[in-house]
Amino acid sequence: MKKGPITGTFIDEITYDIPSSNWSLDQWKADFDNMQEIGIDTVIFIRGGLEDRSVFPSKVLGTPYADDFASFVFEETSKRNMDVFFGMYISNLDWNGGDAKGEIRKNILFTDEVYKRYGDYPSFKGWYIPQEQSHNCLNFGEIMRGMSAICKDKTPDKNVFISPFFHTHITADKDWFTPQQHKEEWEKLFSYGGGDIDICAFQDGTAPMDKIDEFYTITRDLCEKYNIRHWVNAETFERDVRCMYYPITFQLLRRRLEHHKNYAEKIITFEFSHFLSPQSIYPSAQNLNRLYKDYYLK
Repeated sequence: MKKGPITGTFIDEITYDIPSSNWSLDQWKADFDNMQEIGIDTVIFIRGGLEDRSVFPSKVLGTPYADDFASFVFEETSKRNMDVFFGMYISNLDWNGGDAKGEIRKNILFTDEVYKRYGDYPSFKGWYIPQEQSHNCLNFGEIMRGMSAICKDKTPDKNVFISPFFHTHITADKDWFTPQQHKEEWEKLFSYGGGDIDICAFQDGTAPMDKIDEFYTITRDLCEKYNIRHWVNAETFERDVRCMYYPITFQLLRRRLEHHKNYAEKIITFEFSHFLSPQSIYPSAQNLNRLYKDYYLK
């Protein structure tokens, strides 16, 4: 089977900043087939729990009303020889004001519950730390170090994965980082908290196009120094359209992917089902799927 450049995708099933597709399980099965059609072999739960919601009925989080969507995903991905990274718990996108100890304490119990339920599935290949950040604020260094240690203590054979963003004018109001400042900041973060991190994939929509190669080349070199595999998160949504999330133009996606082949071990996306699927709720995503397949798979 011919593969496109994107071979992994997040799943954002706990509705927070993009709308629910309200798919049936049959529609989800069809979408796993859609993923495989373009060569996607890796699925990442962006978060397993958020506030009072979860992707399975969790005793730890007190969510007995939740559907066991996680079990369904592990079943379907195991049938298809796909890999799954399970997103850990996040209290909120502000992490309750940077309460690293509280996040870590909750995740000790949460990851234990997750692994007891799903650890035997062959598709379970690792963990995703959902507390995303661009630099060491909200105690991010402590989060990275503590959360990854939980995963390695419990499952030393599983990979731990992060997907940060760049601190640029796209993501910050002021005090933007130059590529050199980015290097200095992440040198400190990886030195302090990167010992148990296996994979890092920065979000490409947060890097200015005129600096994208510089930011990513620096990041790749840092990852090599700290023995971290360097992936890229090629976002398939557009950040520039009235601060809403709509599918990216194929022209821009193609430009970014052309850059990424120079430094990415693997390219994943946020996220296939909303922004690149032929059955997306967005008609323009359906069109993007056709353009992508026509260009990369024919």
